[in-house]
Amino acid sequence: MPSTELLNAVKDSTFITNILSAPVILQQTCIQQIVSADPLKILDNVPDKLASYIPSVLLTSFSSLNVQLLNKKIWRPEQAVLFMSQVASSFGNLEDLSESVLQGFTASSIKTLSVQKIKQLVKACRPRSGRSKVVLKESQLTLMYNMIKDDTSLAFADLPSDMLLYYNYDKVQTGSCRSYFSALGSADFSVLSSVLNKQSVLFSNAQSCLGISGYKLTKDQVGVLGNMICTLDAAYIQNSDPSILEYLKNCTDLSSAQVTAVQTLLTSGSTSYGIPSVWTQQTLEQLGGLSLYLKQDFWASFGTSLKKRFLKYYMPILRTQKVSVEKMRLFFTAFTYKRVAREATRAGCTVGNITAVTISDDSFPMDYDSAQFDACLDSSFLTYNLAGLTQKVLDTSLQTIILNKLKQLYPSGLPESEVQLLGSTSRMASAADISQWNITTTDTLSSLLDSTYGVWTSDQSKAVIMRYLSVTGNTLGTAELNIIGSSVCSLDVSVLKNITADSLKSANALNLTNCSVDQKTTLYTIANSSYYSQRSVSSTFYQLISSYLGNSHTPVHRKHTCTTLIHQPLPA
Repeated sequence: MPSTELLNAVKDSTFITNILSAPVILQQTCIQQIVSADPLKILDNVPDKLASYIPSVLLTSFSSLNVQLLNKKIWRPEQAVLFMSQVASSFGNLEDLSESVLQGFTASSIKTLSVQKIKQLVKACRPRSGRSKVVLKESQLTLMYNMIKDDTSLAFADLPSDMLLYYNYDKVQTGSCRSYFSALGSADFSVLSSVLNKQSVLFSNAQSCLGISGYKLTKDQVGVLGNMICTLDAAYIQNSDPSILEYLKNCTDLSSAQVTAVQTLLTSGSTSYGIPSVWTQQTLEQLGGLSLYLKQDFWASFGTSLKKRFLKYYMPILRTQKVSVEKMRLFFTAFTYKRVAREATRAGCTVGNITAVTISDDSFPMDYDSAQFDACLDSSFLTYNLAGLTQKVLDTSLQTIILNKLKQLYPSGLPESEVQLLGSTSRMASAADISQWNITTTDTLSSLLDSTYGVWTSDQSKAVIMRYLSVTGNTLGTAELNIIGSSVCSLDVSVLKNITADSLKSANALNLTNCSVDQKTTLYTIANSSYYSQRSVSSTFYQLISSYLGNSHTPVHRKHTCTTLIHQPLPA
């Protein structure tokens, strides 16, 4: 599409709706074209919900900044840090700053702001009705605390709940401890580094404040603790007031012991759900997020008809909420588990051939164990129904059957059109399998490396990327780097050295957490060249290159890191 035509199209609401539902690679391509058409009018031309695809380096050179326009857009944290200082300095009411702009709160982005402005920013990040949570990392939260720790005028409810995780409890007056824990109850306790051992310390303080003794928590104590409930041992769960279940629904994860305790409490009949033997579909629906973790011995007590009705209700919800493939797989496996007689596994297809109608049912493939799935799935059916099948099938044994049948259909290698439809089934392939796939376009590369479909092993992701690079003309350009993301750490240093400075300059910041020192050093060297023109402004240079600093121990790396950090003092 010509640039002028595209600039007109992005003003149409129907086009915006369509592009938002398109694959990520297509969204990125559109934004690249929009940016190239008129680099001076990025904020005017790029749709608000697609601003996260603007290369960060282009956000460093505004001659003037329309803060109102900027505040309406959705940004990545590494983008927001580049203009946080300018926005905070000129924005009328910091309370009105968007959640994505507030995510740019870092030492380098606030160093020119007054202490008063900084405190206003911290307060703006507090939980507020009608607004999404401002998601911040541990380093940002500890910085925030250091900036307000001596201000006794701030109420706990006026502070970000996650920041309260790092609050010095010695500063909490005895008469105010309940208010502190009430505000802390909204925090996400998973942001705490395990090495800090803060969870046990926080609960110990809560015990003293709330008068908790033994393992039985009252309804009032449960209500005050809030999300801290997610960190408690199983003994507290099964012995406390049943209202504890409502708070456990909000947990991002539950341990096996916690789940067992939940099941013990549910089966006791002492909860508002009553005795499980009289539960209905509505009762199962009311379990909410707890259903995701319950084990096979719990689900085994319910009849097939009830379970099938519930599955038709629950699976679409999990997909809409974008629950991870791994969690959905564990749920589906536990929910549908049944012992299969050995003689039945040797029989032919007895459940019924798998058809388009079969897979359209949201309870599919509940009725099929691996033997029946293999017997009832005709290889030719895959030719026209692969997408529908891979979307529904999560069980690893069934996914392996799909891959084996595809290999029988395409002995010389899987066509690109089929590769793009594999979804989470692709994760069952070996590196040898992947080497036989056709991966020639960024569309295919993007569909395979989409994290929505689960995690790749390092060997698998390397095989995918190298298969793409084996095609003449394919390189690790900007589009490829945005697709690959953290999988860049699976590549050999010799491959990384082929990345150009221009490609890295326009790419999103890469997550190098799993990279080796040699890999980090190689990427830092390229990044240093990419952002060389920004070195005159030390804070901007640091913000752009910070994700590449990592743990490289080369002298040049240490030199630039130290030099830059010297210019990053905290506000007085």
